[in-house]
Amino acid sequence: MNRRQFIFRSLALTLAASTGYAVYQHQSLQGSDNAAVLVLDALLPAVLMGALPADMAAQQLSLAQTRDDVLQFLAYLPHSQQQQLQQLFELLQQDLARLALTGQWLQLADLPLPARLDLLFSWRDSYFSLLQQAFSGLRELIYAAFYGQPQHWLSLQYSAPEFNL
Repeated sequence: MNRRQFIFRSLALTLAASTGYAVYQHQSLQGSDNAAVLVLDALLPAVLMGALPADMAAQQLSLAQTRDDVLQFLAYLPHSQQQQLQQLFELLQQDLARLALTGQWLQLADLPLPARLDLLFSWRDSYFSLLQQAFSGLRELIYAAFYGQPQHWLSLQYSAPEFNL
């Protein structure tokens, strides 16, 4: 085998392997409407750290309710923002895209909480406006869903306005 054959075979093998991996990733995401659920379940504890109830059962209930509220609120966002968030959720579930966006090979849920916090802070402080936008959008969406629940108003010392009708 001469040098030219070696180079062509190497290129063909690389192309076949990368195509196979891309097809595998695409098939693993088919029917994966739960990408948003998986990403939110991983990021909610990090974003809401310090605001969650101390009781573990209440904490889990609050996280689940906040996740459900975020998912319901997505339908009210402009279509372009819905697409951007869905794309972000799907990218964070793909191995290579997650490695590029986060620098982590592990699933977000498998990362320890301090690593998830560091990830979010790195997005906030990133030079890439796209990562800053992802951080701001997720944070605002999660905060709106969490603090939109009346049971969390007490910790803010907020009382709902009363209307005299």
